[in-house]
Amino acid sequence: MYGMVWYGLTSEKRLRDAHARLKKRGVPLAVNQVNYSLIYRTPEENGVKAACDELGVTLIAYSPIAQGVLSGKYTPENPPTGPRGNTYTPEFLTKLQPLMNRIKEIGVSYGKNPTQVSLNWLTCQGNVVPIPGAKNAGQAMEFAGALGWSLAADEVEELRTLAREIKGIKMPIEES
Repeated sequence: MYGMVWYGLTSEKRLRDAHARLKKRGVPLAVNQVNYSLIYRTPEENGVKAACDELGVTLIAYSPIAQGVLSGKYTPENPPTGPRGNTYTPEFLTKLQPLMNRIKEIGVSYGKNPTQVSLNWLTCQGNVVPIPGAKNAGQAMEFAGALGWSLAADEVEELRTLAREIKGIKMPIEES
Protein backbone atom coordinates (compact mmCIF):
# COMPACT_ATOMS: atom_id res chain seq x y z
CA MET A 1 0.00 0.00 0.00
CA TYR A 2 1.20 3.50 -0.83
CA GLY A 3 0.13 6.80 0.64
CA MET A 4 -1.59 9.20 -1.70
CA VAL A 5 -1.71 12.94 -1.17
CA TRP A 6 -4.00 14.88 -3.48
CA TYR A 7 -1.81 17.97 -3.64
CA GLY A 8 1.92 18.36 -3.92
CA LEU A 9 3.93 18.86 -0.77
CA THR A 10 5.39 22.22 -1.71
CA SER A 11 7.33 22.94 1.47
CA GLU A 12 10.08 20.92 3.09
CA LYS A 13 8.21 20.97 6.41
CA ARG A 14 4.99 19.58 4.86
CA LEU A 15 6.96 16.91 3.01
CA ARG A 16 8.84 15.77 6.10
CA ASP A 17 5.65 15.82 8.19
CA ALA A 18 3.72 13.73 5.64
CA HIS A 19 6.63 11.32 5.30
CA ALA A 20 6.86 10.85 9.09
CA ARG A 21 3.09 10.41 9.54
CA LEU A 22 2.87 7.86 6.75
CA LYS A 23 5.99 6.03 7.95
CA LYS A 24 4.42 5.67 11.42
CA ARG A 25 1.58 3.80 9.74
CA GLY A 26 3.88 1.66 7.62
CA VAL A 27 2.95 3.47 4.41
CA PRO A 28 5.80 4.71 2.20
CA LEU A 29 5.58 8.12 0.59
CA ALA A 30 6.72 7.23 -2.92
CA VAL A 31 6.34 10.43 -4.94
CA ASN A 32 5.79 14.15 -4.57
CA GLN A 33 4.35 16.04 -7.54
CA VAL A 34 5.28 19.72 -7.68
CA ASN A 35 5.79 22.47 -10.24
CA TYR A 36 9.43 22.25 -11.33
CA SER A 37 11.24 23.43 -14.43
CA LEU A 38 14.41 25.18 -15.43
CA ILE A 39 12.71 28.55 -14.83
CA TYR A 40 10.67 27.48 -11.80
CA ARG A 41 13.18 25.92 -9.42
CA THR A 42 11.34 26.53 -6.15
CA PRO A 43 11.71 22.84 -5.13
CA GLU A 44 15.51 23.35 -5.22
CA GLU A 45 15.35 26.68 -3.43
CA ASN A 46 12.97 25.72 -0.60
CA GLY A 47 14.54 22.37 0.30
CA VAL A 48 11.81 20.13 -1.16
CA LYS A 49 14.13 18.58 -3.78
CA ALA A 50 16.87 17.88 -1.21
CA ALA A 51 14.34 16.40 1.23
CA CYS A 52 12.89 14.17 -1.51
CA ASP A 53 16.40 12.94 -2.30
CA GLU A 54 17.17 12.31 1.37
CA LEU A 55 13.87 10.52 2.08
CA GLY A 56 13.84 8.44 -1.11
CA VAL A 57 10.75 10.19 -2.48
CA THR A 58 10.70 10.59 -6.27
CA LEU A 59 9.97 14.15 -7.36
CA ILE A 60 7.39 14.30 -10.15
CA ALA A 61 7.80 17.58 -12.07
CA TYR A 62 4.61 18.99 -13.52
CA SER A 63 4.75 21.91 -15.95
CA PRO A 64 8.33 20.89 -16.85
CA ILE A 65 8.42 23.09 -19.94
CA ALA A 66 6.70 25.98 -18.13
CA GLN A 67 3.43 25.81 -20.07
CA GLY A 68 5.31 25.73 -23.36
CA VAL A 69 7.58 28.69 -22.63
CA LEU A 70 10.73 26.53 -22.63
CA SER A 71 9.78 25.08 -26.03
CA GLY A 72 10.83 28.33 -27.69
CA LYS A 73 7.28 28.80 -28.97
CA TYR A 74 6.87 32.16 -27.25
CA THR A 75 8.95 35.30 -27.70
CA PRO A 76 8.62 38.89 -26.48
CA GLU A 77 6.93 39.64 -29.81
CA ASN A 78 4.71 36.56 -29.57
CA PRO A 79 3.78 36.07 -25.89
CA PRO A 80 1.21 33.53 -24.75
CA THR A 81 -2.41 34.64 -24.56
CA GLY A 82 -4.96 34.08 -21.83
CA PRO A 83 -3.91 33.44 -18.23
CA ARG A 84 -0.38 32.39 -19.27
CA GLY A 85 0.18 35.87 -20.63
CA ASN A 86 -0.15 37.28 -17.11
CA THR A 87 2.80 35.19 -15.92
CA TYR A 88 4.93 35.05 -19.06
CA THR A 89 4.88 38.72 -20.05
CA PRO A 90 6.88 40.23 -22.92
CA GLU A 91 9.19 41.71 -20.25
CA PHE A 92 9.81 38.27 -18.73
CA LEU A 93 10.27 36.70 -22.18
CA THR A 94 12.87 39.37 -23.01
CA LYS A 95 14.84 38.43 -19.89
CA LEU A 96 14.48 34.76 -20.86
CA GLN A 97 16.13 35.16 -24.28
CA PRO A 98 19.78 34.55 -23.22
CA LEU A 99 18.71 31.28 -21.58
CA MET A 100 16.59 30.25 -24.57
CA ASN A 101 19.44 31.08 -26.96
CA ARG A 102 21.80 28.83 -24.99
CA ILE A 103 19.21 26.04 -24.77
CA LYS A 104 18.89 26.19 -28.56
CA GLU A 105 22.69 26.16 -29.04
CA ILE A 106 23.07 23.15 -26.76
CA GLY A 107 20.19 21.44 -28.53
CA VAL A 108 21.89 21.83 -31.90
CA SER A 109 24.98 20.05 -30.57
CA TYR A 110 22.84 17.04 -29.57
CA GLY A 111 20.37 17.17 -32.45
CA LYS A 112 17.61 18.09 -29.97
CA ASN A 113 15.07 20.90 -29.70
CA PRO A 114 14.53 23.28 -26.74
CA THR A 115 11.72 21.16 -25.29
CA GLN A 116 13.95 18.08 -25.24
CA VAL A 117 16.87 19.98 -23.71
CA SER A 118 14.62 21.46 -21.00
CA LEU A 119 13.15 18.05 -20.13
CA ASN A 120 16.59 16.45 -20.12
CA TRP A 121 17.85 19.16 -17.76
CA LEU A 122 15.24 17.96 -15.25
CA THR A 123 16.15 14.29 -15.61
CA CYS A 124 19.79 15.25 -15.04
CA GLN A 125 18.82 16.49 -11.56
CA GLY A 126 18.45 12.87 -10.43
CA ASN A 127 15.37 11.44 -8.72
CA VAL A 128 13.12 13.61 -10.93
CA VAL A 129 10.50 12.43 -13.42
CA PRO A 130 9.09 15.22 -15.60
CA ILE A 131 5.51 14.78 -16.77
CA PRO A 132 4.89 17.07 -19.74
CA GLY A 133 1.34 17.17 -21.06
CA ALA A 134 1.12 15.88 -24.62
CA LYS A 135 -1.83 17.15 -26.66
CA ASN A 136 -1.16 14.74 -29.53
CA ALA A 137 1.03 11.83 -30.62
CA GLY A 138 3.58 14.18 -32.21
CA GLN A 139 4.17 15.94 -28.91
CA ALA A 140 4.50 12.60 -27.12
CA MET A 141 7.17 11.56 -29.63
CA GLU A 142 8.92 14.91 -29.18
CA PHE A 143 8.96 14.44 -25.40
CA ALA A 144 10.41 10.95 -25.80
CA GLY A 145 13.37 12.59 -27.54
CA ALA A 146 14.46 13.89 -24.13
CA LEU A 147 15.32 10.32 -23.12
CA GLY A 148 18.35 8.17 -23.86
CA TRP A 149 20.97 10.91 -23.57
CA SER A 150 22.20 13.37 -20.96
CA LEU A 151 23.46 16.90 -20.90
CA ALA A 152 27.04 17.27 -19.71
CA ALA A 153 27.38 18.33 -16.07
CA ASP A 154 28.81 21.71 -17.07
CA GLU A 155 25.84 22.32 -19.39
CA VAL A 156 23.41 21.50 -16.57
CA GLU A 157 25.12 24.04 -14.32
CA GLU A 158 25.44 26.64 -17.08
CA LEU A 159 21.70 26.49 -17.74
CA ARG A 160 20.95 26.75 -14.01
CA THR A 161 23.23 29.80 -13.76
CA LEU A 162 21.57 31.49 -16.74
CA ALA A 163 18.13 30.73 -15.30
CA ARG A 164 19.10 32.25 -11.93
CA GLU A 165 20.03 35.48 -13.69
CA ILE A 166 16.48 35.99 -14.97
CA LYS A 167 14.88 35.64 -11.53
CA GLY A 168 12.50 32.78 -12.18
CA ILE A 169 8.77 33.10 -12.03
CA LYS A 170 6.69 32.83 -8.89
CA MET A 171 3.39 31.01 -8.80
CA PRO A 172 1.03 32.50 -6.18
CA ILE A 173 -0.60 29.13 -5.45
CA GLU A 174 2.73 27.72 -4.27
CA GLU A 175 3.74 30.67 -2.12
CA SER A 176 1.73 29.49 0.91
